[in-house]
Amino acid sequence: MTAPIRWAIALACAFAVGVALSFGQTYGPEFLAPLFNSGAPVAAVAGLAAFAARRWWTSALIGAIAAPVLVAGYYVTAELRGFASSASWVALWATAGVVVGAAMGLAVWALLSRTPTFARAAGAALWPGIAIGEAAHGLTRIADTTPVGYWWAQAALGLVVLVAVAWKHLPTWPGRLLAVGFTLAFAAATYVAYGVV
Repeated sequence: MTAPIRWAIALACAFAVGVALSFGQTYGPEFLAPLFNSGAPVAAVAGLAAFAARRWWTSALIGAIAAPVLVAGYYVTAELRGFASSASWVALWATAGVVVGAAMGLAVWALLSRTPTFARAAGAALWPGIAIGEAAHGLTRIADTTPVGYWWAQAALGLVVLVAVAWKHLPTWPGRLLAVGFTLAFAAATYVAYGVV
């Protein structure tokens, strides 16, 4: 499969996920409500899109494109369904998508390439850190308006992904412990970022 076809498929899937998230926000079950309006799925899709690339810069590029494409799918669908969108929120999520998407692309590339342990540990930690930090935000700041069980489940999923990815891509215990340290740092940064927004 050629690179343009891989990229087209990856970006079409990202847009489709955005459409699904918009509908999910209306029709999804209450216990999954945060899933349809949070950052962890956007970051995950950007990381998955990076599998369509082969080099570090193309991995970063497709991640940086895929996340805003997902955001576009979400907001275009919301507008077509009659829900007004705030231009400032669209700009915020699109900008965050570029930054986080590029980082996720690099994380995937680092894990799949022969990069130093330091880079692979950071790559293994990025999505779990985002998921756990966002879950901490949900549990401490918006627990009164969102289902607490969802946030605990997201935190647990972040931990499971960290263990699985670190075990596979980091063969030594020092590397795995480094991934844990990076996860804590990324989680703290995510928590702080949500507090600012």
